[in-house]
Amino acid sequence: MHRIFAGMAVWAVILLVGEGVLGVLTKRFDPGLVGLHMLVGVVTGIYVSILHVMVMFHFIGSGKEMKQAVHVLGDDAEILARLRRLKMQVMPSATFAPVFVGAAVILGGGAHTQALGSWAWVHWALGLLGLATNLWAFPVEYRCLVINLRLLREVDDRIKREIAPGLYHE
Repeated sequence: MHRIFAGMAVWAVILLVGEGVLGVLTKRFDPGLVGLHMLVGVVTGIYVSILHVMVMFHFIGSGKEMKQAVHVLGDDAEILARLRRLKMQVMPSATFAPVFVGAAVILGGGAHTQALGSWAWVHWALGLLGLATNLWAFPVEYRCLVINLRLLREVDDRIKREIAPGLYHE
């Protein structure tokens, strides 16, 4: 999962930076690019949201499986505490990063139609905040995905050793 995430995160950064460059080109040099800027903005917003939701669902699903496995093995508060710490690290970044990008996309329409008036700078500020939040979130999420994989393997190995020793091979 972490390898897939890493590739998708690189593409998300490319899209976010490219969208910012396209916005500058649209504003400063060629207003005719506004349609392309809006299209790429919506696609980027959807892509970033899907990426972070994918991470959240991964942690929800793998967490449920690990909790069930620990229940079968007997109470192991240490594994559940590690799992809880991982979720507490991932969920804020996976929540706020797409929220800021989504808000920038929505307010981009308002900036284009002049509905924001002199507040069009909010679109730019949210776009930069969205980029910065994603640049912060991606390494956090990647690191937690790697740790989560180790934790999954640890629980899996323990099940094989304790419940089905015939399946365990070192």
